Amino acid sequence: MKKKFGKRLRELRTAKMLTQENVAELIDIKPENYSRIENGLSFPKPENLAKLSKVLGVELAELFQFNDVTDYDKILEAVIEKLHNDKDATIMTYKFLKSLGKL
Repeated sequence: MKKKFGKRLRELRTAKMLTQENVAELIDIKPENYSRIENGLSFPKPENLAKLSKVLGVELAELFQFNDVTDYDKILEAVIEKLHNDKDATIMTYKFLKSLGKL
């Protein structure tokens, strides 16, 4: 998931002709931290997701629109499996949904 998210960010960033350094500065994180996100090594904090969507000029949901994710049943199965087996992912997902006002 981190790799796909990073790839999606890179697509959106390059479409806006921004550098990693530009985006990092605009969302107020260190360039090396942003680089780690784009390279799939880490995931942004929930509060930085909203900043990213604003800087990249897309709705928050568009950050997660991966080209290869189209089968709802497979998506649901993968999410349930991840939440069931990964406490940190469950907590992060909860915080993310809460920040969106979905919980």
